[in-house]
Amino acid sequence: MQACRPLLMVADGVNWLDLRSVLIIWKDTPEARRAVVDALPRLRKAKDITIVELPEDADDGSAAMARVTDVAAWLARHRLAATARIPEAARNQTAAAQLEKIADNIGAGLIVAGAYGHSRFRELILGGATQHLVTQSARCVLLSH
Repeated sequence: MQACRPLLMVADGVNWLDLRSVLIIWKDTPEARRAVVDALPRLRKAKDITIVELPEDADDGSAAMARVTDVAAWLARHRLAATARIPEAARNQTAAAQLEKIADNIGAGLIVAGAYGHSRFRELILGGATQHLVTQSARCVLLSH
C-alpha cells in the first residue's frame, strides 16, 4: 500500500477476474478518487458498473446521492455508463456486511475501493471496511491508498 500503486487482491477460489459487474464503493476521499482512476482500464471492460456510498447519517442520503451521481457523470465523460445507488440504512449491519450484501445482489466480480480512509490504528482496533475487503471478501478487490 505504500508504493502508491493499486493493489488487486484475489480471493481464494477465484480463477478469473470477472468484470461483468463491478461495484465501486465510494466515499469522498482521496483514496476513493484514486481507486476509481486506477480502475479505469478495468472499468472499460465491465458490462455493469454500480457506484455505492453508505451515508454516515440518516439525513445524509441526498448529499451521498449527489456525490455518487457526480462520480457516474465523471465516468460518463470517459464513455462508461454507471448506476449510482444509495442503499437503505441497515441499523443492525456493519458497513462491511452491507457492502457484501450489495455486491451479492448485483453479482459483482470486482470491488473497487479506496483503502484505509481512516487511520490504520482505528481500523486495527475497531475494524473497518478495508480490513474486511482484504481478509474476508470472496471477490477480487482493487484497492488504492
